[in-house]
Amino acid sequence: MSKIWEKALKELSPKSSQFKVLIYLAFEGSASPTQIAEETGISPGTVRPALRALLSKKFVTQERDRSYKSKVPFTDIVSDLFTNVIRRD
Repeated sequence: MSKIWEKALKELSPKSSQFKVLIYLAFEGSASPTQIAEETGISPGTVRPALRALLSKKFVTQERDRSYKSKVPFTDIVSDLFTNVIRRD
């Protein structure tokens, strides 16, 4: 598990909009705030502050085209889920 994923797990509640946006970006790659809002059902007024917070915490980067990209590899998330959820059963 990467250090950035460990840090995200410690700092973000899984129920928070920041966590949901981060997971979305990790799986989808880069996306604009509008795309994130449309595809997740989270309001644009919630997505934008979540992205600013994630940017300040260095969990995401902003691309030249103004889209955002997760610094957390989706493989870390899947591996963590497999190790901590699926393998327990």
